[in-house]
Amino acid sequence: MMLFKKSYTLFCGLFIAFATFYSFTPHLQDIKWEKIWSIPIKGNKLFTDNLGNSFLLNKDQLTKYRENGTLFRTFSNKGLGTITSIDALNPLKIVVFYQDFSKVVFLDNTITENGFPIQLQDREWEQTSLVCASYDNGIWLFDQVQFSLIRLNQQLQVTTQIKNLNQILNLALQPVFMMEHENYLYMSIPEIGIFQFDIFGTYIKTIPIKDSTNFRYSTTFYITATQQECSTHTASKHYKKAPSIYPSAITSIYA
Repeated sequence: MMLFKKSYTLFCGLFIAFATFYSFTPHLQDIKWEKIWSIPIKGNKLFTDNLGNSFLLNKDQLTKYRENGTLFRTFSNKGLGTITSIDALNPLKIVVFYQDFSKVVFLDNTITENGFPIQLQDREWEQTSLVCASYDNGIWLFDQVQFSLIRLNQQLQVTTQIKNLNQILNLALQPVFMMEHENYLYMSIPEIGIFQFDIFGTYIKTIPIKDSTNFRYSTTFYITATQQECSTHTASKHYKKAPSIYPSAITSIYA
């Protein structure tokens, strides 16, 4: 696995692809890259937080690596089965989703369970297929049967609920990943692109980046991976503060 700063396209190994929202990014060829660390890996999904920590999923195990590549700790709750996804938007409250058991678990920055899990089936959301973190310790849910987009606040109260999203967008929705970034929600439908919504669930536009099954914004580094190795790369000291001309980019990970 590797990690890059600002790139328009990336390498597919495990696989990770990197793409901007723009058709081109000036002066990318001028950036010099340095490998920061490299480690052997065993897993099928990779996530990162805003502090540079990496999280590797391998069935029911979640392994956290510090920003320098050193192993921090491994979390596992075998009673809940395979972890579907995690979201480390808030590194102090990591959202872990178990789709098979319709549960959401929260971890602190030591990847220790914090508080009680959310029993989605108790709230009639047992058909939830996607979960991601939201601002102020909220979470987003996507119900794959009702085609509903739901936001819960920290008290698990519904603050936004958009029903029949398939009719609103006039297509059969089969999203595979979503995340919130700077007051926008992004939802990936690989065969179409990445759908952008505001924090009230209002559709804004479709970003024509297809085949993305997992992504993150990054303006400081990028991650790539092979099935054997994870590496982190960053720009040379001369480029520590990238010019504002560079747009933010999405990193996509394919299991």
